[in-house]
Amino acid sequence: MKLDISLVPYGMIGSVVPNVLKYLEVSEKWSRGRSVVDDILRFLFTNQMQLWVVLDEENIYGHIITEIKQYPQAKMFVIQYCAMEPHHLAAVEDQMQEVAERFAKDNGCAGIEFMGRPGWSRSMKKYGYDVKSVMFQKFFK
Repeated sequence: MKLDISLVPYGMIGSVVPNVLKYLEVSEKWSRGRSVVDDILRFLFTNQMQLWVVLDEENIYGHIITEIKQYPQAKMFVIQYCAMEPHHLAAVEDQMQEVAERFAKDNGCAGIEFMGRPGWSRSMKKYGYDVKSVMFQKFFK
């Protein structure tokens, strides 16, 4: 199966949402109460964040949601949410890195940042990422 990653043009987001809703629900769960699907949709429909889909000629297998974040001294390309069918990330990992880097540079970003599972450290080193910190969280019931 040949998978691609594609940026969804702003005007097409509404027509794509039904096909990514189950992945948005996964992203909501991983946010652990920080955001719900409606929040993520608001980020997309206000153009605060960008929607990317992982797809073949017939189906969508997941999403990546990004944000160009302006810090006081630099702009960064931030991967905020990512959810897809199990074992599909490996099929688009190289392409995703190339597309993200090109998009970030085209938009004047100083780099790319994201948080992920500690186990991603080995895989991300091959793309030039360094582990500088790990976020630990405690949620109160």
